[in-house]
Amino acid sequence: MIADAVSLFGPAAARDALGREAETQVARAAIMMRRARMLVAADRQECLALLAARQLALAVHLQRYQRFKHGRIFDPVVQHGSPAAVIVARIMKVDCMQMGEVFGAYHARWLRLCAAEWPGYRRDMIATVDMLLMHLDAELRAIRQLLLISDLYGGPAR
Repeated sequence: MIADAVSLFGPAAARDALGREAETQVARAAIMMRRARMLVAADRQECLALLAARQLALAVHLQRYQRFKHGRIFDPVVQHGSPAAVIVARIMKVDCMQMGEVFGAYHARWLRLCAAEWPGYRRDMIATVDMLLMHLDAELRAIRQLLLISDLYGGPAR
């Protein structure tokens, strides 16, 4: 019965707050990446120290975002969601972990960036940032849908 259903994330306001938090975290990551990408695309090699610092800040932010989305969105759906939502959340977790590995490898490659490596770094950075931006955009759309589905198919009242 509809009367017996309850949203997986609590009241609509709680679900909306999760969506806003995901949007805020993705927007911050996108701003950080786009700013750094502009410097690299403009061939601003003199900004190596700034780029290294911003890369570290981005890594910290992406780890925080990963903990948020897994702990507050994906894992609750996997544990308590409808069968269809569980499948979606598991796929999203795997995609997220794969992207985390891509970024982690990129971060490790360029942790100690020097001017002599600029051409390779430049190509890799632009390609990696473009891939991450596309992933985050698609992931955010999927998170919005997952949160919406949780309201429609939240499961029995607990």
